Amino acid sequence: MMIRRQAKGSLLVELLVVCALIALFLPFVVSALARMQERHLLGQTYQDHQAIKAAIDAHFRAQWGRLVPASCRIEDSLFLTIESGDSPPPRLASRVLDDRSDWIRGTDYGLCRGTVSVQENPLETSFSCHWKAGDSVRFSSCDTTFQGQIISASTQKSTVQLATGSEVEKAIGQSGIIESQDGFYWYVSEGKEGRNAFWRTPEESGNALELWDGIERLSFFPLLDTNQDGKVEALDTRYGRFALNALRGVWVEYQYQLNDCKSQRHTQFQREYLSMRGDVWRYASPCQGVGNHIIVLK
Repeated sequence: MMIRRQAKGSLLVELLVVCALIALFLPFVVSALARMQERHLLGQTYQDHQAIKAAIDAHFRAQWGRLVPASCRIEDSLFLTIESGDSPPPRLASRVLDDRSDWIRGTDYGLCRGTVSVQENPLETSFSCHWKAGDSVRFSSCDTTFQGQIISASTQKSTVQLATGSEVEKAIGQSGIIESQDGFYWYVSEGKEGRNAFWRTPEESGNALELWDGIERLSFFPLLDTNQDGKVEALDTRYGRFALNALRGVWVEYQYQLNDCKSQRHTQFQREYLSMRGDVWRYASPCQGVGNHIIVLK
């Protein structure tokens, strides 16, 4: 009996020691597991940053990669306008633009584009395009450029009327490029989800289109060929109108927010980004981020 009692007492002591060790080390184990999970989520968040920046850059190229027409010579009368969001144009008077961001007005040349040989005016093309009757187009050869208008359009063919007058006769017999030209405003304003988003509004008429929810801030800087040697000599930080015949690209800076931030960190890291215009952008990492991209035009 004495031996049994001693055995039971020994087991009880061992059990108490085990419970004490578990109570001692369990908080450390739980804390270590929580840190490992947080590091894993943080790693996924940074992977999301790389993916979303690549997607935003590709989207910007799709929007602005055709700001300059396909032409051997570009007229002096063609411009890209860059202004601050605190000075919205009359076309956007009904919208509240983000006053920290820039807006631009430009023309998307060549969403529909192809080569033609002009044998008569009006002329027919076999292009299947987005354009419709009344839309303006542009015909360019290495010798000259003519404005035109879509007279009729279907899925099989389109009829184009080049601008009338004595000069248009010079287009007869020439081969060149005919392309659509759609004017737009691009800007940042409140989106459908209640946070800032990237928008586009047609220059003359039509409805605004939300392009990307979560883009919170934008700045634009023209890359200019000031001596017409084909190289970029200047990045201009001023607002105003910039001639397309000197425009070689656009430097874009942007701030964005992740749609589904995987980090569970209660306190975000406050970061700063110094814009080319000298403004300091403040954002909370890792659920917000900034990026920049060059749109090559010519």
